[in-house]
Amino acid sequence: MLGRSRLRIPEPGELSRGQAVVAWRFWGVGESDDGEYRLQSPFRATVWEPGTPFAATCLSPQLTLGPLRHRHQAPDPGCRCGVYGGTYRELRTFLYSNLVRPSSTPVLGRVSIWGVVLEDESSSWRGSFGYPERLLVPTLLRNAFRVARDLEAYGVPVTMLDLQDMFSALHPAGRPGLTVR
Repeated sequence: MLGRSRLRIPEPGELSRGQAVVAWRFWGVGESDDGEYRLQSPFRATVWEPGTPFAATCLSPQLTLGPLRHRHQAPDPGCRCGVYGGTYRELRTFLYSNLVRPSSTPVLGRVSIWGVVLEDESSSWRGSFGYPERLLVPTLLRNAFRVARDLEAYGVPVTMLDLQDMFSALHPAGRPGLTVR
């Protein structure tokens, strides 16, 4: 399946799943071959399978037009590969500055990141492995209620966000009721 690689045993100095960094991120949603909605990378055709940690792979050598770059395990300090997550502020800033069509509204949430974890200057992290920790499905998303039901397969809390909740999540000063970390 696209976007999945063989799991490897963590090396000394890596974070175990129990020590994972929990960070904010967003996902796209796509329909699987069996008609169920699944999380996927918003920028690549990689699917996050329920019940299975997503294992990062570097796709840069496949995307270059010149000589192939040296293959490496993801993440690598000299590359942009890895499972991404960031602070709530970083997520909010990114989504606020990027126009998203309602039909492709992202699923927001938090992700556990472990294995080799690199912290970037912008308060974001890239890791070897990731799995959703909680998911927030906006009602703006096409088939939102079915998407939310299907995403329960990940075994993590799934919450629906109406337009007001979505606005509050991205602009917390707008409504004090929604708590974010």
